[in-house]
Amino acid sequence: MDTRLRILKEAGIMFSRYGIRSVTMDNIANELGISKRTLYETFKDKDDLVAQAIEEGAKAHKKFCYKIVDESNNVIEAIFKIGKLNSEMFGKMNPLFFEDLKKFHSAIFNNIHQKGEFRDYMLTKSLFEKGIKEGVFSDKINIEIVNIFVHRTIDIIHTPEMEGFSNDDIAKSVLLPFFSGISTDKGKELIDKYLQTF
Repeated sequence: MDTRLRILKEAGIMFSRYGIRSVTMDNIANELGISKRTLYETFKDKDDLVAQAIEEGAKAHKKFCYKIVDESNNVIEAIFKIGKLNSEMFGKMNPLFFEDLKKFHSAIFNNIHQKGEFRDYMLTKSLFEKGIKEGVFSDKINIEIVNIFVHRTIDIIHTPEMEGFSNDDIAKSVLLPFFSGISTDKGKELIDKYLQTF
């Protein structure tokens, strides 16, 4: 692993564990056993490091999600596995991470909510297309509308108003009824099946 990727990986872990503001460039350099000068030769400033660390994390997450889809027996199973992955990932993150990102790195925070490297609309779109082919989602749905709706729902889930609710409650109250609503009988049977195992 080259120096840049090593820095991005360790910085990403530190930011998610302690929050962004409390982690200084000195902390990162000390943790990695490198000079502060090396950090500034690799990244323009902390904002640049934060942006690249999040982008690298998003790429790794996307790659893992596509792997889950490829290795799952069907789309419903893939959705449950990705949901579990995301729940575990966000469960380990310090709430200060997103608070700091919004307050001190607002351009990056806003970018996360747009289509692109941070927000992968293609993954979710491919899930709906695959689901229709498999006969688990209704072929009457407008994929473009459904795709946008899912991403906007995820945005709402990560607002302060939802902080008091568990991921399990949110999934059972919002996400699963939605997926059940666009599913065929076959899809609903699979949802009921995976509810027993996840």
